[in-house]
Amino acid sequence: MLAFLNTYEKWMDALVKVESVVSMSCMAFIIIINGLGIFSRYFLKRPIVWVNELTILIGTWLFYIGIGVLYARKEDITLDLVVNKMPERMRWATDLAVNAIVLIFLVTLTISSYKLIPFVSMSGSMLSFSVGISDVYYYIPVGIGAILIFIPVLYKTLREIESRKKKGL
Repeated sequence: MLAFLNTYEKWMDALVKVESVVSMSCMAFIIIINGLGIFSRYFLKRPIVWVNELTILIGTWLFYIGIGVLYARKEDITLDLVVNKMPERMRWATDLAVNAIVLIFLVTLTISSYKLIPFVSMSGSMLSFSVGISDVYYYIPVGIGAILIFIPVLYKTLREIESRKKKGL
């Protein structure tokens, strides 16, 4: 199990690097197109109508990809004050229960988001009027983000179980 976890960690670290590059690229794109939009609107008096739509679309992708990076780097929000006051056995049981609930939720979210995509694509509705981007591209990041969060949560859960086995608890 330890060899599997070490390999898993290497793959997860490589994925986090890719996620970081994509997140930074998304943020840079948002900054550039909004800067262009501001310049065009206020200095040239010719607003670019698609800036808002692309900001929302890329921002959605940025959020769901970035959340995976936060979980992998253990920078998500926790209630340390409450958790640190618990006895070690209770803390471990609570962590395991929370991780199990989160993993089940993420699997359900991934499956549900991908089941929704055919209905959205068949409806022909579009959130984007000026660029003509299908609604599907606004829903895809939900499933991808759920997968990107699932990977580090599963790793953390397996690592905790392995460390408890090693301690003999």
